[in-house]
Amino acid sequence: MAEKIKVLILRKKQLILYLLFGGITTVCSLAACYLTLRLGVFIWHDEQGEPTAFLDILGSTAQWVVGVLVAFVTNKKWVFVDAERGFRVTMRQLGVFSGSRVATYFMEVVINLGVIALFDALNYRAPMIPVLGWRFELTARIWAKVISSIVVVIANYFISKLVVFRRKQAVAEGEREIHH
Repeated sequence: MAEKIKVLILRKKQLILYLLFGGITTVCSLAACYLTLRLGVFIWHDEQGEPTAFLDILGSTAQWVVGVLVAFVTNKKWVFVDAERGFRVTMRQLGVFSGSRVATYFMEVVINLGVIALFDALNYRAPMIPVLGWRFELTARIWAKVISSIVVVIANYFISKLVVFRRKQAVAEGEREIHH
């Protein structure tokens, strides 16, 4: 049994590392948003001392930028280790990676809106569930976030694996098949 688990882990190492570093990326990006809001509120706040909409936008932007940069570095260095190397290649990969993350951001927005609209059309009533002593409402927005996040993680993985960090040899083999 232990040997089968070891083989499975070795076979799925790239996916496991992708998910692990995805968790680290999430923590770093949320920290960037939090710090932006906490520090920015000294400059941009409303009458109650709360962050303004502008500061919310800055926080979300910081979250996205840090998330993309941390994900890019960890994916290039530890997840897709067979990726090409060199400054020009890295800059091209960073451009494609960032562009793909913009695309999957919009995909996430569309999925969120679609799931929320679907749940509304179905007259979904959010149940209250106990979580660590608190009552938590399982709303359509939460379902939308969960569903869209799963789809985006899968899409980002395959885009990174097949487009951004593809191996030069794999590209050359693909071109040879096209020409023959």
